[in-house]
Amino acid sequence: MTDETITQAQALARVEQLIRDTAAALAPAPQLELIPHGTGTDICLNPNEPAGKVNVNRAYWLHDVPRSENLSISRQVKAYWEAQGHVITGTGTGKSPNLSGESRPDRYILGLSWSEGDKLFLEATSTCVWPEGIAPK
Repeated sequence: MTDETITQAQALARVEQLIRDTAAALAPAPQLELIPHGTGTDICLNPNEPAGKVNVNRAYWLHDVPRSENLSISRQVKAYWEAQGHVITGTGTGKSPNLSGESRPDRYILGLSWSEGDKLFLEATSTCVWPEGIAPK
């Protein structure tokens, strides 16, 4: 354990970068809409981390992607993440476009998820960080 991390603001910037860079690599180009429920800052639940650390989460709907393109989008996301050096940790089965990964070098959790109505969303969650970048005294 270290007493120093990046700040919460820096973690948010990285989460946003991961999502926006992924979306920018897709065709057709999606319009991003923040999903407010379940995104933000949460208490770190990792039992190996000290109390007081937080995770930063963001998720965005991918609008303007035809349902018929969901599997293509999933393949594009997978290829993009792999090209960036990220690790794919899970894929959907059958016709499911779900995809999960872990960014490198920072090990953020990445996801492309399918929801009811054949909608897709991209999400990213930071590792546990101290809100101000250093453990409180």
